[in-house]
Amino acid sequence: MNAGDRAVVTAIAFMYATIPLDGAFAVLDPLRPPFAPLLPPPAALAFAAAMLAAAAVCGWGLLRRPPPLRIALAQLGAGSAIVPAALLGFDPPTGLALALVVLALGVPGAALYRYSALPGVTRAILVVTLASAAVSAALALAMLATRSPAAIYAYNNGRAIGTFLNPNELAAYLLVLLGLAAGAAFCASGAAVRAAAALTLALGGVAFATTYSRWGFASALAGGALFALWQGGRRAWIGVGILAIVAALLVAGPGRAFHNPRDDASRIVAWATGARTFLAFPLTGVGPLAFPRTYDVFRPPEAPGVSAPVAFDPHNLPLAYLSESGLVGFCALLFSWSVYGREILRELRAAGARRRTFVYAAAAGLIALDVHVLANTVSIYFALGLQGLALTLALAQRELDAAAA
Repeated sequence: MNAGDRAVVTAIAFMYATIPLDGAFAVLDPLRPPFAPLLPPPAALAFAAAMLAAAAVCGWGLLRRPPPLRIALAQLGAGSAIVPAALLGFDPPTGLALALVVLALGVPGAALYRYSALPGVTRAILVVTLASAAVSAALALAMLATRSPAAIYAYNNGRAIGTFLNPNELAAYLLVLLGLAAGAAFCASGAAVRAAAALTLALGGVAFATTYSRWGFASALAGGALFALWQGGRRAWIGVGILAIVAALLVAGPGRAFHNPRDDASRIVAWATGARTFLAFPLTGVGPLAFPRTYDVFRPPEAPGVSAPVAFDPHNLPLAYLSESGLVGFCALLFSWSVYGREILRELRAAGARRRTFVYAAAAGLIALDVHVLANTVSIYFALGLQGLALTLALAQRELDAAAA
């Protein structure tokens, strides 16, 4: 690699390593929920500026090694489709800022398509991503063990959270990373990859369990069952059975003490409001992140007032897309998934059994994420979805130790 390639690859790696920090940027939103932030606004702003700078370097990399048009559209369409919704919505400045963020998160995934063909790049990105997940999980467990910051511990009912907005976001992140780590642990070669994968599985597994996310556990079972269907074999189904038993014990046992009963009913209120908002503005929605501004108009009469936490999002990603960016944004999201689905399946036709298993595990984590966001809106979904799809396709395209294409 020359100096330019190394700069772009470093920027891509930085964007993958900082995914756990994406949720912390909500502290910059003046309409954020009343949670205690882990990062103060100046620190969050500094990290955001660094990520935008890295995205700019990745954008320069796109000019040096352009990906196919379908990949560029799949990665950049989600952000571009938000622009008209923002301009026509009830909070254009915030909506346009979100569009910029989503575009920035799509750029490294688009760049990875070409740069992953360079020797060692996919392996390096994989190791960085897994190591970042291990550090993130360790931090979440340390915060849980020390019960600090106390305000965050109390607000989240003693559940693991780390750098994320809530325990469900940490669970969503770990669903993707544990799938990737499981594939790497059993299918990758090389000490660095296996060590990072094993550490992520160990720390991430405990952190995932201590989120006590009931829907997260159900999503993990859905992803595990899909992997078993793809992979076949008795051992895969035995693993799903063990996962089901552990999840049931956590939900019926210690998990019962860490849930606020109010949360059980809040989902129904949020879904109803999201559906009513979409029906009122079906084409472009009310604008990105404008849901709280219109919540008091569209909420059911029995719903809590605008100051309640339920007012901040529909707690369902499809409804969030439909209510805030309408059919335009939602179709862009579906297009992205369809492109990558076809690309990954095409690449796997010529892949060996080990590589197929690796990709099945990574894809199962992404599918589990999609199940998870049916009951939760996740602010880091764009990074997890766009960058996760790009990395999964890179793993499907060639072996980690393959020579340059």
